[in-house]
Amino acid sequence: MLKKLLLIHIVNYILGLNLYGQENISWEVLSDVQWSEQTDSISGYDLMVADFGEKVIQYHDQVIYISGYVIPLDAMNFSYALSRNSYAACFFCGQAGPETVMDLYIKPKSIPSQDLNNTLLKFKGTLILKKINPSGFNYQLVNAELIK
Repeated sequence: MLKKLLLIHIVNYILGLNLYGQENISWEVLSDVQWSEQTDSISGYDLMVADFGEKVIQYHDQVIYISGYVIPLDAMNFSYALSRNSYAACFFCGQAGPETVMDLYIKPKSIPSQDLNNTLLKFKGTLILKKINPSGFNYQLVNAELIK
């Protein structure tokens, strides 16, 4: 039985398969989305509506690994975004689209403050897709942990 289990793990490693549902994904995969605008009937604001492609949909509610730059969203560092790009070329500066940023819901105390200084970091978490998200981004990484 042990030999069989070892053989499965070796084949898994060689073929690049992942039996545990965790996979490295790139921001290019997340760009498989089309955007449209919809006016919210209550607030009157225009909202971004995502039409996710098949490359993205397969990762919904799956544990993934992704690298990006952490951007604090408030002065108290309670709320974060993960960006494909550094501050100089981020979504908030008008240099990229909404597919290049996601809400980052980290596990408590998983990001030391010194790691927030424009450094490319890798996270593990569950990817959630939101077709419309009036209070955040269309991509969310929940239960995120910093991978060292």
